[in-house]
Amino acid sequence: MKPAALAAAVFVMLTLLTVFLTTMSDTESTDCTPRQSGSVVVEGVPAGQLAKPMKTGDGQLTSSWRTSNRPDHEGMDLAGPPGTPIYALADGVVVAAGPATGFGQWIVIDHQLNGQLYSTVYGHMNDDGLLVSAGDQVKAGQHIANQGFNGVVSPPGPAGTHLHFEMWEGGRLSGGNDVDPTPWYERAVEPGTAGSEPTTPAPTPPPSAGAELAALPASVGSEAHFQIDTVRVARAVHAKFPQVETIGGWREQDPYPDHPSGRAADIMIPNYTTSEGKELGNAIRDYLWTNRAYFNIEYMIWRQEYIPSQGTPSIMDDRGSATQNHFDHVHVTTVGGGTPKPGQLYGGLPNGEIASPPDASDDCTLSGPVGDSGGDLAEGAVPPEFEKWLTISATQCAEISPSLLAAQIQQESGFQPNRVSPAGANGYTQFMPDTWAAFGHPVDENGEIAGPAGAGDPNDIADAVMAQGRYDCYIADYLRPKLASGQVTGDPIDLMLAGYNAGPAAVEQFGGIPPYPETQAYVPSIRSSARLYEAT
Repeated sequence: MKPAALAAAVFVMLTLLTVFLTTMSDTESTDCTPRQSGSVVVEGVPAGQLAKPMKTGDGQLTSSWRTSNRPDHEGMDLAGPPGTPIYALADGVVVAAGPATGFGQWIVIDHQLNGQLYSTVYGHMNDDGLLVSAGDQVKAGQHIANQGFNGVVSPPGPAGTHLHFEMWEGGRLSGGNDVDPTPWYERAVEPGTAGSEPTTPAPTPPPSAGAELAALPASVGSEAHFQIDTVRVARAVHAKFPQVETIGGWREQDPYPDHPSGRAADIMIPNYTTSEGKELGNAIRDYLWTNRAYFNIEYMIWRQEYIPSQGTPSIMDDRGSATQNHFDHVHVTTVGGGTPKPGQLYGGLPNGEIASPPDASDDCTLSGPVGDSGGDLAEGAVPPEFEKWLTISATQCAEISPSLLAAQIQQESGFQPNRVSPAGANGYTQFMPDTWAAFGHPVDENGEIAGPAGAGDPNDIADAVMAQGRYDCYIADYLRPKLASGQVTGDPIDLMLAGYNAGPAAVEQFGGIPPYPETQAYVPSIRSSARLYEAT
């Protein structure tokens, strides 16, 4: 090492030590509008109702109870992306939660239903996917776990992610017998409907609602993998707005379940930078919002504005590009409605006067103090090959900055490749294999995703730093509604860092930074050392 480089290294180490011993004051609040399109973890159902173990749009039935090809199959399998929320069917007591043969991890809950003991069983969660413990009392629709691929799944790994759900009459651990869970699933309601009157799922609109919608032409897009509600939206937009040339939305891999589950459509706006393009996007937004109940729309995003079907729209943070900010397309997420069946009818075009959604709110704040995440990089503070990627990655959400990401990498690997922790975490940003399989995309020279999750290289700087920011932002999004409800308390950035170290489920379980010594030290170390990397 050259003398100048050695002196610089000594200065950096001394400054790190000095900064680590300083304290930070947390004074400001931050915007709490959504940062990404993806399902919100919702909980609870109306009193007296059962809850589906997964939201209809998040879980695809892949195997039923005791079929001819699987006569010993004791439950039903619902497949979705890793991390998809799992909910308790009914009020009850957790009697088992942890490792189980074949399941990898399972949860068993005992319930009193119709005056009789029943158990529900939930299987295949990953090691960090359990949110309850034996002895806990749970409510119908409570978020109890996140979907994984532990245990015996086919195919093995993330591609085999699913929830195995069982119903046992007489109790799973009390000598009972398994029964077909399908009737119970079908009478259950969607999680997150607490506070509303008990309702039944809305039927598919009849073909008498105008002429039956024509199929989407191949030149415009493909309906393959779309659920019923999404097909209806795509067909209606094509019929109503012939200017639209491209409608897409399905992709196999994504950190959030909307696109892989077939619940999301992306309506591309031609000439979106012109006044005509903006007016077209506005017209599509207004048409869909006016008929949101007919189309079973959960939310939309257009020109950086998040528009829920219920509640007030809000402005999202700048994510750095026209596509990420939804300026070139209208994103629509539907409830889903399930996989279309042969001969499926979708109804016709709804009619009536068109209205606009309410104005967006820009004053939404999270409860609890929020510290500054840091700023741009100081010249020469990091190895030069990292500068570009730290800057690009930090545009993914408001909670991260180049200096904060740099401090994380210093803590995780010291900017060195091929590091493997005793627990098996790997690469520059020290991802566990399961987490890398969900977030580790390869990226192009602009930081855009260029391949499926898990196909990236954790020892490639671009792939690793973009995945780091992607995962940080996922954790921030995951915890945001829990902060707003008071279920989790603390500084959102501290909680995000804690989730990176210990897993977001642990933050949720403990209602804040987990009491693990490593995590307790990790958070203040990064918050303090981030100042070293920040331009003054």
